[in-house]
Amino acid sequence: MSSKPLDHKDPGRVHGATVLGPGDFPIGSMQSRAAARLRLQKIGEVGKGSSECICFPEDEQPFFRTSEERDLAEGVQCPLHGKRFTPRFHLFVAAWLWENEVKFRWPRLSAQYHKAWAASFPPEL
Repeated sequence: MSSKPLDHKDPGRVHGATVLGPGDFPIGSMQSRAAARLRLQKIGEVGKGSSECICFPEDEQPFFRTSEERDLAEGVQCPLHGKRFTPRFHLFVAAWLWENEVKFRWPRLSAQYHKAWAASFPPEL
């Protein structure tokens, strides 16, 4: 039985669980750059903002009316990252402040924030 040494690289053949990377091609070649670009795109897919992620963005932390609402949202875990936001001490929120929050701040918030909010508090509830 003939076995290949571990350092043997065959860029024309993909083995079972292996994926071609930039190191499988000559430095600076088009194939090396394409493999690096593909690897970076896949890293971006798994990070925050991917379709599975339901975390609140770092610069848009949630604003809750009650501590019960905060605790309920804290109980929902992101399938990729686990903890979705950093809980803060809760202070009383007047009704007029919450109305202004929804009226003025919500339209400017990102789609990721709205997706994370919907994961905590589905619209049908």
